[in-house]
Amino acid sequence: MKYICTYCNIYTYDDQKGDSESGLVPGTEPDRFPPGWVCPICGQPREYMQSISGEEYAEKNADLLIKPSEVQPQSKDLNYYRTIARQKLTGLCGEFNRCDGSPGRTCQGQKFGAPIGFGGAGQGSTFHANHVALQRYRLKVRLVKWHQEPDTSTTIFGEKIRAPVMGASVAGVKNSMNGVMPEDEFYRGLVEGARQFGSIGLVGNTAEVEDDLGISVVKQSGGHGIPVFKPQSQGRLIELFRIAERANVVAIGVDLDGAGSVTWARKGKHVERKTERQLRELVDCTEKPVFFKGIMSVEDAGCVVDSGADAVYVSNHGGRVLDSGQGVAEVLPEIAQRFGSKATIMADGCVRTGYDVLKVLALGADVALIGRPLARMSLAGGAEAVRMHYDYVLGDFRMAMIMTGCDTIQEIDDKVLVRS
Repeated sequence: MKYICTYCNIYTYDDQKGDSESGLVPGTEPDRFPPGWVCPICGQPREYMQSISGEEYAEKNADLLIKPSEVQPQSKDLNYYRTIARQKLTGLCGEFNRCDGSPGRTCQGQKFGAPIGFGGAGQGSTFHANHVALQRYRLKVRLVKWHQEPDTSTTIFGEKIRAPVMGASVAGVKNSMNGVMPEDEFYRGLVEGARQFGSIGLVGNTAEVEDDLGISVVKQSGGHGIPVFKPQSQGRLIELFRIAERANVVAIGVDLDGAGSVTWARKGKHVERKTERQLRELVDCTEKPVFFKGIMSVEDAGCVVDSGADAVYVSNHGGRVLDSGQGVAEVLPEIAQRFGSKATIMADGCVRTGYDVLKVLALGADVALIGRPLARMSLAGGAEAVRMHYDYVLGDFRMAMIMTGCDTIQEIDDKVLVRS
């Protein structure tokens, strides 16, 4: 008998040949896919394996072949790169159509001290909470008005961008992404892909490489990018700010939620919470715009605004540093209402499509940021794949603006939302 995984439609198995990569041996009886077995491509359980004819098997493997490392789709579109990402992240991420942190996803669940990969901290409930919180809102259709092509452009940190969407700061290829490429190459895909699209890419820093690597990559792109640093010692952060300023970066960020980084602790590298005085010291040490990421309460947002920072970045680190936390969309409206007139509001939190971007803006953000999907594209195809994903998001965002009666970014507000 021959089988195919009906979820990813890629993995095939011939019980006469076996498959050492998935732990299956030829002719295993009585159950060829034992309890606990998962598809080596997408991570779905054995229930997704269904028998196919020999002709279907031959046709499928003529195009895709059987091994993940040999998958060769025909055209280099977004789905091509999604397939490549799926194979590179085997065991960590299934590149599902819905990246929502659901408990059954490949990335989710307790890791008991092992690196969490693409999942969330603990049982992953905060990652999932981001999705649930955002999907509680529905979009209201408003069509009776004069038609015009929506203007999707906006300005942030003095830079005009094609759409109010940017790449969130991600890092850690070796520790979290199967080590499939060098860290600088990964950063370059994020920064260059954003630049080619007409936006701005953020890059994080990781304990696995030099903490100023992101600055170097952004500098190579003519400064068109934003390095975001873990909350390291105050002295080192000030040094990094000054190095970044000399590289003429667009802005500089600190992800305060990195104080909970397990990776940095494991490497014996110090991260810490920051006082309002320390935030002010960082803002004052540079002429570049500064923002602080990881803000999930009105209290912290107030401290960031009082420090003189240019932006408040509402984020819970993709649910990767605290389990049982709130979703971004739960806290964003109050923070934006209180401080939106005093600082730029940035927000992420399971933003996957242009429709999600519209929701985040309607909840009060000035710009939405995308993390995991762009990370997967950089791993799969560098700048080209990253740029393609931005184009895909822009297409949905344009349609969302048309269908909700918004001709400019300024017209997007909570009147386009219905809370379900």
